[in-house]
Amino acid sequence: MADVIQSIYVNPPIAIARLGGSSIPQDAYVWVQSPNPRTQATTTIAPAWSLRVDTEGRVTPTLPDRLKFRDGRLIRPVCPFFEVWARVGKRGSHRSTWRDVPLTARLLTRFGATPAALTVEVEAKNFKAARRTGNRNLEFGTFPNVVVRGDQHARVPLLASSPPDAAQPMIPRGRRIPMGFVQILQTRPQPKRTGWANAVNVEIFRFRFTPARGHIYGVPGTARPQPTPGRRGRVAPVEAGYDFLNRAAGWAGAPVLDAPDAPDDTYDGADVLADPAPNPSLGVVDDTCEVRFEVRLRMPPGRRGRTLTASACAFVGPPDFAPDRRPFLSAADELNDRGADAGARTGSMTVDERDRWVQDLFERIHETVSLLNVDYHRSQRAITLREGRLRPIIAGDTIPESRWAMGGRDAMRNRNYPLTGRDTEQPLPLSEHARMRHLELTDLTALKALITEDPERLPRLVRAPFEVESGETTDESSMRMPPFMRNSNAFPLTLSGWQYALLMDWVDAVKREARDIARVGERVVKQAAARTGPGFSRRAKERHARVLARIAATGEDRD
Repeated sequence: MADVIQSIYVNPPIAIARLGGSSIPQDAYVWVQSPNPRTQATTTIAPAWSLRVDTEGRVTPTLPDRLKFRDGRLIRPVCPFFEVWARVGKRGSHRSTWRDVPLTARLLTRFGATPAALTVEVEAKNFKAARRTGNRNLEFGTFPNVVVRGDQHARVPLLASSPPDAAQPMIPRGRRIPMGFVQILQTRPQPKRTGWANAVNVEIFRFRFTPARGHIYGVPGTARPQPTPGRRGRVAPVEAGYDFLNRAAGWAGAPVLDAPDAPDDTYDGADVLADPAPNPSLGVVDDTCEVRFEVRLRMPPGRRGRTLTASACAFVGPPDFAPDRRPFLSAADELNDRGADAGARTGSMTVDERDRWVQDLFERIHETVSLLNVDYHRSQRAITLREGRLRPIIAGDTIPESRWAMGGRDAMRNRNYPLTGRDTEQPLPLSEHARMRHLELTDLTALKALITEDPERLPRLVRAPFEVESGETTDESSMRMPPFMRNSNAFPLTLSGWQYALLMDWVDAVKREARDIARVGERVVKQAAARTGPGFSRRAKERHARVLARIAATGEDRD
């Protein structure tokens, strides 16, 4: 019995795009181990195979010899590619027997279809103002959705408008906000003798999403300089020519202090107090968006006449200026938290694999810390500690505001590390100490020593998932790790559930190992004391016992 196309899917199902003003997309790169033993970062980046795409959708693979992130002052955007794959198998067969194959023009021809049978429907929307106010008329995006056929290869713009039924459209009728482009790429036969034939498949159906350039739009008047609450003086919220939004739509001046979603201070105007409404919105929006792609493959009537569907999505964010630093908590970690629990992962891990995972986590933690100005974040977000969390000040510690979290009286501070307050030689003492200490803990031996010396310190320091301590708010937090950082709900940031559980399982294993070693050492000491003759002095007996205990604990000279 012949195979049929059972289903289709899009790879990747989720992608992150980044805004950028340059017309040249960012080349691909991968994270690799740094070859420089002196660098404080464990990660660096290396170019990967990239695709050059012309205006007609023709693709040329290339491997850059260096990476470039800007063209002058303009940042290169990250423009993700999406591939369409098919699952083929015998008619009526179980899905476990199906095979994944690239969807190509040859495969379509084999089943009597053409590239025109493939379509990509694109929905791009920005909901920020609508969510902040609860007014759905303030969303904007593709009305209607954009549909592109598989045989159309020119770039198709995604132009945003307000909902057509909005009585007061925020984007005036006749105006549009560009949200980027979508382009279905041309396919061609896969060559056999090229430097990239084994790395890139040019036969597969791909489409590319190019995000917008990162412009800000506002109501009339927002292109004029306005006073700011900080030290920047007068600043224009938007550039000239981008201040055409409708002031009467309901976003400008909206009192959104008690926004329905958190964090509630992430909009222009959140830190401005004005009468009669506190924290009024300036009526400013940007060209980020959430994009959903619906892929349809219409099979010919003689082939059961089915329409197969698949979907993917992209999220657009601002540029990332630390490409060689890995976050300790990523979108992948959050998704993994919904895929399998820590118990399932622990059961499938060997001891060495779990050690490597923990070391990798602490390397990522160090890479994140290396980007943070801990001193500044403490000045903005540290909680004032109450009596139960205060201890006598660490001798020699001169960090200002000793009663604040991470100050000299914080019971969670390690009393072996007094810190000198800010001076000309060390303007950021907490930031420097955090980098130094977390760099030490990227070494698994040092991390195990920390647990052995104080078995409860790491569990005490690391915040449990979504844990909020008494007195903490969306604005202030303690030095529980990670300190002074916010989760998507504005409360303190934490590891994901599976990361925390796996880390604590590892800590428990290290504590058990330390107890076993201590018991062996005690037994050896007792045996040694019994064997040493009366001619030994007390100090000699003690030294003899210590040497034997060390040999038993470390395995020295076991041959």
